[in-house]
Amino acid sequence: MNNKKNRLIMLRQIIENDNIRSQKEILDILKERGVDLTQASLSRYLKEIQATRIPDGNGGYIYKLQNMTPTADIMVSSKLESLEFVGANFAVIKTSPGYANAVSIQIDQRQLSAIAGTVSGDDTILLIIRDGYSRKEIKNILIDEFPYLRDRIMND
Repeated sequence: MNNKKNRLIMLRQIIENDNIRSQKEILDILKERGVDLTQASLSRYLKEIQATRIPDGNGGYIYKLQNMTPTADIMVSSKLESLEFVGANFAVIKTSPGYANAVSIQIDQRQLSAIAGTVSGDDTILLIIRDGYSRKEIKNILIDEFPYLRDRIMND
């Protein structure tokens, strides 16, 4: 099972069927199944299939696939805690612990023309804003996409 499509299918099945806590765990399972993969390739594949780590409820994290149904979209969006503009081309979004990556994926998937990209940590997202957009425009774009932000903007 060496072609990329088959590896991605296997990776999805592993994440859907097991509570996977680390990339090492995934690499070990793949190796048991005869698939030798580097950590760098695994990271790219996880991004491609939109897998993210979310809190498991026990103080740890597990990998899950992003199945952004409207209900899941609202649930993750509700984890937004604040938006603060920093300089002309940056904003910082704070989320509940463990949700920054999931929210960042949602922002990236929307391909908002005003947002050049995102960088996420555990509970913080850095938004990189394209030149030519005012804070007010960015605020309105983000509120349209994430209504939960409306009352959580720290500065305009």
